[in-house]
Amino acid sequence: MKKNIIYLLLIIFSTFLNANEKVVLQLKWFHQFQFAGYYAAKEKGFYDEVGLDVEIKQRDLKYNNIDEVINGNAQYGVADSILILYRLKQQPVVIVSPIFQHSPSVFISLKKKNISSIYELNNKDILFYPNNTDGFSLLAMIKKFNLDVNLVRERYKDDYMRLIKNEVDVIPAYIANEPFLFKEKGYDVNIINPTNYGFDMYGDMLFTNEDEAKNNPDRVEKFKEATLKGWKYALENKEEIIQLINEKYTQEKTIEHLRYEANAIDSLINKNLTPLGYLDQGRIRYISEMYKYYGLTESTIDLKDFLFDEISKKDKKLSLSDEEIKYLKDNPILKVHNFDSLPPYNFTLNNYPKGFVIDYIQLLGKVLGVKIEFIQNKSLKESFDMLENNQLDILPNIAISDERKKTIDFTNYSLVNFQISLGVNKQSDIKSLSDLKNKKVSVVENSFLEDILKKEYPSIILYKTKNTEEAIEAVATNKADAVIHNLSTIEYLINKNWLSNLKTIVLKDDNIQTIVPLHLGVKKDNLVLKSILEKANQNITEKDIRNLVDKWLKNSFYEEIKLSQIEHDYLSKKKNINYCVNSNFMPIERINNNSVLGITSDYINIFKEKLNINFNQIEIESTKDGLNKLLTKECDLVTFVQNSDNTNKLVNLSNSHLSFPFVLVTKIDKTFISSLNSLNGKRIAYVDEMYKDMLIKAYPQIEFVKVDSLKQGLTKVKNDEFFGLVGILPVVGHEIQKDFSNTLKISKEIFNNLPFSMATSKDNIILNDILNKLFSSISNENKDSINNNWISVNYEKIVNYEKVLIAGMVFLLIIFIIFLKNREINNINSQMKKYIKIVDENVLTSSTDLDGNITYASEAFCEISGYSKDELIGTNHRIIRHPDMQESTYKELWETITSGKTWKGEIKNKKKNGDYYWVKASISPVFDNKDEIISYTAVREDITDKKTIEEISITDGLTNIYNRRYFDEIFPKIINEAKRKNESIAFLFMDIDHFKQYNDNYGHQKGDEVLINFAACLKQSLHRSSDYTFRLGGEEFAVVYQIETKEKAVEFANNLRKNIENLKIEHKYSSVSSYITASMGLICKNANEIVIDEIYKQADDLLYQAKRSGRNQVKVNED
Repeated sequence: MKKNIIYLLLIIFSTFLNANEKVVLQLKWFHQFQFAGYYAAKEKGFYDEVGLDVEIKQRDLKYNNIDEVINGNAQYGVADSILILYRLKQQPVVIVSPIFQHSPSVFISLKKKNISSIYELNNKDILFYPNNTDGFSLLAMIKKFNLDVNLVRERYKDDYMRLIKNEVDVIPAYIANEPFLFKEKGYDVNIINPTNYGFDMYGDMLFTNEDEAKNNPDRVEKFKEATLKGWKYALENKEEIIQLINEKYTQEKTIEHLRYEANAIDSLINKNLTPLGYLDQGRIRYISEMYKYYGLTESTIDLKDFLFDEISKKDKKLSLSDEEIKYLKDNPILKVHNFDSLPPYNFTLNNYPKGFVIDYIQLLGKVLGVKIEFIQNKSLKESFDMLENNQLDILPNIAISDERKKTIDFTNYSLVNFQISLGVNKQSDIKSLSDLKNKKVSVVENSFLEDILKKEYPSIILYKTKNTEEAIEAVATNKADAVIHNLSTIEYLINKNWLSNLKTIVLKDDNIQTIVPLHLGVKKDNLVLKSILEKANQNITEKDIRNLVDKWLKNSFYEEIKLSQIEHDYLSKKKNINYCVNSNFMPIERINNNSVLGITSDYINIFKEKLNINFNQIEIESTKDGLNKLLTKECDLVTFVQNSDNTNKLVNLSNSHLSFPFVLVTKIDKTFISSLNSLNGKRIAYVDEMYKDMLIKAYPQIEFVKVDSLKQGLTKVKNDEFFGLVGILPVVGHEIQKDFSNTLKISKEIFNNLPFSMATSKDNIILNDILNKLFSSISNENKDSINNNWISVNYEKIVNYEKVLIAGMVFLLIIFIIFLKNREINNINSQMKKYIKIVDENVLTSSTDLDGNITYASEAFCEISGYSKDELIGTNHRIIRHPDMQESTYKELWETITSGKTWKGEIKNKKKNGDYYWVKASISPVFDNKDEIISYTAVREDITDKKTIEEISITDGLTNIYNRRYFDEIFPKIINEAKRKNESIAFLFMDIDHFKQYNDNYGHQKGDEVLINFAACLKQSLHRSSDYTFRLGGEEFAVVYQIETKEKAVEFANNLRKNIENLKIEHKYSSVSSYITASMGLICKNANEIVIDEIYKQADDLLYQAKRSGRNQVKVNED
């Protein structure tokens, strides 16, 4: 009996362990073929196989189907692109997998009404949903084309009959449903599909809630896999599933209706060209931006918690099976096809593989720990044969076709989309494939495009070529009437090959799918490699992909410089450009392991991409060495040469692309140097010969000595063999930071911002002209970005002169004691004068009376301020006050010293000539024998060079106002200071209206001028030292200012907006005004109500409202 009980308990326990997990799937509508894949997964046992017991619930109209999942009444649900809007409104929905690649929402009209296109909807009565979220793609299409329609917002069952009764002209419908109803009743209809007009939304998507995705990721993955398996089965066995639906789920629709629905849904899922469940993150972002554009949200989508693949990827490690590990061990090198010409995805440039797909494959190789070998110079047919014969492992960027599926297995994800387009002669009237009947179209042999044309357009004569370049050339030489290929590829090759007689046509053809996803392909039945690639892809981050997109697929990649025919011919014949680069001159340039580093490397990389030509580096030790090699034709280009009269006589110099201060380096213990004229007879080192004449001319009294290297020179300064060394600020600063940070300092700026250029030989004017065009094509913002990436130098503080003065005073006191004891008055006076003179000439010191009138000024202080002693003494200290200094600083200073304490801080002072200098000051009260304050003494340290470096790091190089870096640093301090004082703050965020159109039509140089004038206008409008203006990036600016009332803050913002328009900078391409204007978002709050992390986002949302409301206006927070 006891054994029987134990046995029974074991059975019960075993049954409990093996019981399927119960979950609920909430459908978006009633039972129909729209949900066939879920029925198949349940009835064919696919859910059971992964341990799931799934209850499928049809829609109950009393409840919101999405809310049912959010609230946990169901774990999974079906909904369309409206999920994106839910997420934008912070609802915890998570997309698991798209099912319908295209939305079924369409407009339908009776054929007899002759409404067949979007343009014929004007002034028509359209039945529509009660809210904007349902049928959103239809509404967006109406707004996009600025149609004037009458929306009749009433929906009820069988309301399609209103079209038959002529109560409305057009109705919204599902392409898989209503067309059959009209056909059944004998009515012909016209269908207007948003997809054909650029509004391609996702249809049904499988989704879950955030709790399920994060707490049960394995269950979600199982549900997804079983569901996709169910959909695959349903689409391959439609009739079986149709009978199943009719017998077990619903008889509301006839068998014929279900068959019609099945075929329509098959096309929406599009499994032959797009793998089941494929999700394009860029498309999700695009749809979210559409919701923003049409005013349904102000938020920006964050994918990391919205897409299940992103959630599951966070903690995912590459988990390979034993079989997969063995495969990689046996195949440590994967061979991948490198196309001849499929830019920007996969192409060959100077025998190097290039493109988005190439970089992606390299990422896969890193994830998998294998080497990638790119196989070149093979046609598409040859590559297919090599794959079949195991000579090739991977075919990248391949479109799926029925024919190819016989020999190739495709990954379940795609990398990029192929936009089918035409290239034709500019004089041609061809606008679509229909215009090419009985005409020749060049097409790459064995491409999927060849199959499409044969099947859909048999009347077109095919001119087959080996690669894309040959196909385009066939049109340029009139061997074919058009070329069919990818849009960006055609445009790129037209520019590259100077085919100015050709143009592109974007196809909008109902017979073919014009946007085709490209996948990775492996040999048929090589499922191990296919699985490995899919797992590796899961370990490539969204950031990695975004970087590749920014590099290869943004418009900047195609911004080719406009070369003359002579320049183009020069590059075609040249093939390689040899450039001389200094072996060790960081951060400008350096050669390390045969690779160029530094600022030069970034410029050369840009040149390579824009010119499509190879650059070979030649190592040099100095500029003189490089110029000699230039003259002897060993190199075509020297990358860094001072732009001076002397070098101009020897070589051609490009427009200056860099400028840097020229500075003096000394030991830390050297005292203040007011001018190099005080260094008579001193020995100062320099490295590069190109500065010699300039130095001797400016300072003939100094002995300048050439040294072999920068490090050697600095070492000799450290060892007192030289007083100092002169050189370019970033270069000497880099070396000091690296090896001499505790012994050397930058003591003095000698020359302000020397210009530097690239040099070509006198007889190579063509290359010099090309360089100038290259530099002009790079915006100042991008140039600043290149510099900032490489220049980051820290400078040690200069010697503390306060200590020097104290030491001097102590010494004087000692002298005075000696005087009292020894009575050697004459000798002591002489000594005192000598030491007082040392202090007077080298220490910035002054004294004032109790009212701030200057009573004493040292020679050093006179020299730096530009005033004589007679001009300073008796004058109030305000004579040197700079207007940039805040009044609060001086208020704090006087409160400190009048209370008997010493004030220390940094002050910006004004020189007599209007220039400025910075000092670190220590100001102390002087007491009499009754401890009464009788005067004040200030000791200062010149920190102008230090502040100049700081200003460079916090100032935007183009507009000369504060940059984003300083905004991030100072903004929290402004807010916290205002909180302490219980003050109110205004944060005004703005950007220039239609600035991209301005740049595109007027050019980057004019665009930079707009940014400069815009910033100057902002700066001129601010009159208080407590107000700040920033350039936050691109055409985005911000102003932070204190306010008394919200009304005054708004008035100031509107005046600023008017001032900008009153600059009257012409902008013909703006829809707002004939001149440059700005849209603004304004936050006005008491500082104690401000959350620093949120205010930027709030202002950005208001700025977006201003744009959406027509631009050139200010939107202000309501609270």
